[in-house]
Amino acid sequence: MFYISIALSLHLLLSLDLFFPPCVRPALCVYEGRHYSLGETWMDDACMQCTCLHPVGVGCCETVHRPVDFPAWCEVQVEPVTCKVSLVQSADPRLPCSPGDANKDPSHGSNSAATLPAHGADTHYS
Repeated sequence: MFYISIALSLHLLLSLDLFFPPCVRPALCVYEGRHYSLGETWMDDACMQCTCLHPVGVGCCETVHRPVDFPAWCEVQVEPVTCKVSLVQSADPRLPCSPGDANKDPSHGSNSAATLPAHGADTHYS
């Protein structure tokens, strides 16, 4: 019992800020080459909020809301740092995907009304 008491006292002493000042205390978690202390929280480049959960390790949760129901020819784009979410065209990420564009796959040519024949028009194919 005496040794358990000494071990617990030593453990308590080592965990005190007086014994290891904050700048000298060893980090408990390492994530992407950076060291973090127990309970420390940060945002990574992929907009994930992470926390040092020693002895488990690092736990991260997504902080952005990603759309889930969109056309197959679109993709979700998340800007690092600002964490702004955009829905863009896969073929050209500079162009946005807009609601109602579900039938306007840009890989199938122009869908503008000007290029389509009027309903009932006499069309001939050679």
